[in-house]
This record gives sequence, structure tokens and C-alpha cells, in this order.
Amino acid sequence: MKIQKICFSRLEIVESIPENISFGDIPLPRSTYDAWNSLVSESKSEILIAAYKSSLRGIHVFGDQNQSFSRKGEEIFKKLLDSGLNRGLSIKIVENYPPKDKGDNADAVALAETGIATRRYLNFQKILGRGTMHSKFLITDKQNFYLGSANLDWRSLNQKMELGVLVKSCPCLATELSNVFGAYWTLTQPNAKANAQFRENQQKAMFNSENPLVIQIKGSPASVYLATSPPQLNGPGRTWDLHAITKTIDNAKTFLYIHVMDYFPMFIYAKPRKYWPVIDNAIRRAILRGVEVKILAAALHHPRLGLRFLSSLEALNGATSKSTISAKIFKVPTALDLATVLRRERRTHNKFVVTDDTVIVGTSNWSGDYFEGGSTGAALIITQTEKHQRPIVDEMKNIFLRDWYCL
Repeated sequence: MKIQKICFSRLEIVESIPENISFGDIPLPRSTYDAWNSLVSESKSEILIAAYKSSLRGIHVFGDQNQSFSRKGEEIFKKLLDSGLNRGLSIKIVENYPPKDKGDNADAVALAETGIATRRYLNFQKILGRGTMHSKFLITDKQNFYLGSANLDWRSLNQKMELGVLVKSCPCLATELSNVFGAYWTLTQPNAKANAQFRENQQKAMFNSENPLVIQIKGSPASVYLATSPPQLNGPGRTWDLHAITKTIDNAKTFLYIHVMDYFPMFIYAKPRKYWPVIDNAIRRAILRGVEVKILAAALHHPRLGLRFLSSLEALNGATSKSTISAKIFKVPTALDLATVLRRERRTHNKFVVTDDTVIVGTSNWSGDYFEGGSTGAALIITQTEKHQRPIVDEMKNIFLRDWYCL
């Protein structure tokens, strides 16, 4: 049974488009930078940040804070600094540890050292023996939030393809996401354990796949809820994002469009690697029942292996009279004279799905490591079933096809 209360919140898709990339006259969504800037600037009491990394300033890469490439990240860092120093806001940051690259945690550490932010870190190698803190969201005043693929990193503002959602004036969903943040915060305490008692002590989810929140988006009704990973951290009633993804794929009727950086039906980072067919099998079921399937991926990590898996799916094209599947590699054009440190960052980093009536915007790459390997992730699931009243679904479909046909 759905919650009967209808919230007139504001929800919009936001994107990062790499510099020097143009889609002609096609209108673009609001930028990730604008979304973050508005959240931080308009916050009144509290900012909560869950981050895989905190590298907003270019100094960690270039050794020079005045690099034009990192200007937008520098501005967000200054906004956060001002929020704590001059406006007295409470700022809490929880991020992954240990960092993958030099400088990945530097800006959260810098904010904490000024005394304006409380920074904690999650080391899942110690807590679970595997995994990373891979969630990416920013909440203000338990009313507003950003959730999506973008890291708290200057490169996610102008070098990578990123996509997320900006939600404002929605205390129901913002409180739900704040509870997820609270679970992370609890796990940062010494001797914290991700056991049954930890899960039972978490706030019960108000909304899930069986009981979504009904909101108005651009004048049209939509059912929405948050889903998270890993399941061993999920509190009572919280939907596992893997289940949300497979359910959405299984419910697709005419089309299934997927845009993810990494697609591996494996535990790709495990030693030894293991086969993990959960999402792959769901996609194969969709192909065989006649759903039009298109997949965009980056083929950045382990490209030969990734291409083999995509080719395996494409082998089902024409397997039945209605089977249609095609996959493309999305490669962001890069000038040959661009510094190596920038060339490797220009990629698609998106993690979204769109079907006939549902959109999923998440923070996880598609391999077993992110759903069953101990890593955290979060996703917002949006369903619009009214015919001719699916503005978010239509917008996301158009975004996918824009990217598809630009190749």
C-alpha cells in the first residue's frame, strides 16, 4: 500500500558534461555544479556529506590552486568553508578510507583542520573485510539533497559525464537519506560492528519498493523511494538497490536503456574473480521477451573483459523474432595535447537505468563488488505510470538517446 500523502517537492535531473563537449542545440539539464552550489549556499543549519573522495581543489593534482580546470571545485570548497566559518553551519563528512589516490581525502581533512567540519572515515576492509564507502550524496537541513554518480571532486564537475538528482523541499526523502548517513556515522565509531544488532538499531525505512512515497514531479504523480547497499548494513524495511534494479529490468515492457561506467557480471576486484550473473541474467530475460535493450558503457577498467561480456549479450540479438540488443562504448573525446592526468579522467561515470515507466539513478558501478562485495551505494527509484504524464522518464530517455546517437 502506498503512502497517501502527496509531497509537492522539487525533483530535477542534473548533469556534468565534460569541457569541450557539445550536443548542439539540445537543451541540457541543470549542472551538477549549480546543484551543489545552490544546496550549500541556501543551507541554513546543517550539511551532511557522504563521499568516496574529497578532492575539490586542483592543488592536489597540479600543485597550483589557480588552475582553470579545477575552478568550479575550488568554488564549492570555498562555499563549504564560508558556511562553517561565517554562517556557523554544522558540517559532517564521512568518506572512504584508505584513499585510492594521493589527495583523495585531502579537502575533507582540510575542512576538519579549520574546525568547521567534523570528518570521519569508513574503512570497510576492517569492518567487513572488503568493500569501500562508495556512496555519493549531500543533504542540507533534512529538506534537500543531491544523489548521483558525481564524486566530491573537481573532475566530476567538468571532466566526466555525471548524472544525479537534485531534490528540494522534501523532508520525507531527505530524512530517509539522513538516516542512511547516520548508519555510516555510527559505523565510524571505534569497535563498531556491522552485525544483526547494528541493523536492528537503524531507523526503519518509511518508504521502499512495496511502500513508495507519492510525490508530484512537474505536475505529474510519481512513486519514489531510496534503496541502498550493502544488504548487511540496511536497516529494517530498506530495499536493497540490487533488488530494485533487477525488479525494474524484469518489469520493463518495451525498452531498457542502461548507462553505466563499468559492466561486469563478476566480482571483478575479488581474488580470485568470481562469476556474478544476477543483473546479466535479468537483462537476458528482458532481451528474450522482446524488450529493446541498449547499453552504454565506458570499457575503462579491464576493457577486453568488459567488451567480451557486452558481446555475449549482443549475441542474443535476433535470438527470437523480437529480441533486440545493442551496446556501445562511450568515449569522451580528448585533445591530444591535454595533460595525461586529465586525459585519463575524461570518461563517462554515469550509473542510471530508464525503462517505460521507471528511472533509477545510483552511485554504484555494475559488478558484484558493488552490490554484494561490502561496498556502500545508494539509488533513487522513480516510477511514473500515468500515460502521457511521465516527464522524468521522458527526460531520462531523451538524455540516454542523446548520448547514444552522438557516437
